[in-house]
Amino acid sequence: MMRSVAFIIFSIAVVALLLKLSWWQINRADEKQRLQSQIHHRQQTVITDLAQLPIEPLWHSITLEGEFDNQHPILLDNQLYRGRPGYHLYLPFMSQQQRVLVNIGWIAAPPYREILPTLPQLNGHQIIHGVIAPAQQLLQFKPDAADGQWPLRVQNIGLDWLTQQLQQPLLPWVIQISTSSPIALIQTWQPVVMGPKKHYGYAMQWFLLAIAVVLLCLWWLRRERTA
Repeated sequence: MMRSVAFIIFSIAVVALLLKLSWWQINRADEKQRLQSQIHHRQQTVITDLAQLPIEPLWHSITLEGEFDNQHPILLDNQLYRGRPGYHLYLPFMSQQQRVLVNIGWIAAPPYREILPTLPQLNGHQIIHGVIAPAQQLLQFKPDAADGQWPLRVQNIGLDWLTQQLQQPLLPWVIQISTSSPIALIQTWQPVVMGPKKHYGYAMQWFLLAIAVVLLCLWWLRRERTA
């Protein structure tokens, strides 16, 4: 009797956990769906004047004129493309007397860690098109040890810390350059890494596992009763 009660309690706990995971995935899917709708809506508006930024500038399309600061490139480490390690190249862009980091795209890493890739020189007046996006960071920002040499190789795009290294203020977001831009490198950045369909798929998997546990519990109790 005690064994049956313990098994039932354990099964209820497992089913509750699986249903909670399923519900969490559904909520994540809904969040991703809203984000995709927001991105699509905001990208219809193109910003050309930094003095007229909306209160929520993220995900708006943007077109700016200015010049790149080729002396202070930033390499975001641990960026894979088709299984090959590389970096995302960020360059400060000076426009309308302000600076903003621009993600130019993916560049392959040399075979040896101590060697840095050869970077493109984007000289002269430039017109860039892209999307305003949040800075790419991992779970927690930890500043890298800076030796004062450029390019900087970093694990996160921490804008406050990079402002200190540049000794110039940066806008509190970055520009992900358009894939159609002639200066764009390989584009691997995605605003939504995992779409809502995958979350719904995971939710269904957790839900089916919960059903399987219930059926297994009923089968075991029936077997115990007949025994």
